[in-house]
This record gives sequence, C-alpha cells and structure tokens, in this order.
Amino acid sequence: MAEEDEIVLSFNDSIIRKSDMQLLDGPYWLNDRLIEFCFEYFEKEQFNHSADKLCLIGPDVTQFIKLAPAEEIAPFLEPLNLPEKQFIFLAVNDNQSSDKAGGTHWSLLVYIRNIQEFRHYDSQKGSNTEEARNLAYKLQPYVHAPMGRMKFLEQDSPQQQNGYDCGVFVIATTEHLCKELCEGYNISLMDMVNSSSVSKKRQQLKELIHHTAREYGS
Repeated sequence: MAEEDEIVLSFNDSIIRKSDMQLLDGPYWLNDRLIEFCFEYFEKEQFNHSADKLCLIGPDVTQFIKLAPAEEIAPFLEPLNLPEKQFIFLAVNDNQSSDKAGGTHWSLLVYIRNIQEFRHYDSQKGSNTEEARNLAYKLQPYVHAPMGRMKFLEQDSPQQQNGYDCGVFVIATTEHLCKELCEGYNISLMDMVNSSSVSKKRQQLKELIHHTAREYGS
C-alpha cells in the first residue's frame, strides 16, 4: 500500500485509511469501511451497555447474506446469536455483485423483536425497497421471526437532498435509533436527522476516528 494511503485507524475488525478519511470531506459517497467502523464503534463502545440486546451487522456481511445461497449463510450468522438480540441493524447496499465493491445507494434495515417487525429506513425513499425486503426474507429464519406473513414496513425517514449523503444518513439514523431503543431517547428521528445535521456529522465522524485512533494507539 502506498505511503500516502496510510492506515489512520485500526479498531477491532475495522481499518480506516487516509483515502477513506478524504471521503468525509465531501461531496463524496461513503464506502463500506466507514460504515463498518461506525457500526463497530456503536456496538462495542458507545452502546456497549446494551451489547446483550444489540447487533449491528456491517456492509460486508450484509452483502454476503443478501447474495449468498441460503445454505451458506448459517455459519456466518450463528456466532452473532441473533435469536438472543432485541435489535438488529443492517446497512443495505444496492450492489448486485458478489465479487466486487460498488453500488450507488445505502439504506438501513432494522429488526425489532418485541414487535416482530422489520423496518426499512431509506433516505431516498423507495430506492432500496426490494433489496431490503429480500434481505429480510433471508434473515427471517435466523432471527426466529414468525413464519408466514412477514412484517416489513417502509418507515418515514429523513430524506437526502443530494446524490451522495445516503451513507451518512444511515450512520446518523443508526445512532439515533440506538439511543431511542437502548436509552429511551424520545426526540423523533425526523426532528434530529436532516441535511444540516448530516453535513455536520461528516466532521464529527472525522473527529471520532482521530479520537479513537489516539485512544487505541493506531
């Protein structure tokens, strides 16, 4: 790897390089490595008090679940103890290739056990509906959701005003819902996540990555 694309942060299974950080300057689409880091940070640090009931599945595993044959999925999901989790988050990408990165849009799929419901949050409403619905069907037996008529709902979600902020909306929406579901936060998603807060979130993520790198000696 060229020196100019040096590693900025190594955190559990996440590696963030200088080129990834540059995507946060905008106006750029976020890649899977940045979303993977945020999901890991939320689960292992910010919301680790709820680790027994919370599972955030990053983009790579989500993409595998979406595209792999059903019989190959179980070995990847069993270690996650999904039947024990109350809230399961997945970053959904519209990429249909199993062997290379890509895609043009991110959205968020959440399973909430106590109401036995999959909820889809899409900042470009309707763009990832089929991808998210198909993913929910594949996940249904592994989360022990009731068989038969699956509850899949498109949620009212904050909407992006450009073609590149979908990944930041996924991160901001995930953080907000974790606060709501795990900490009783009672300010609505629509009031807290918007184009202005998402623009600020890019700088906040840069600061979080640098702070985590200092804390973990990366």
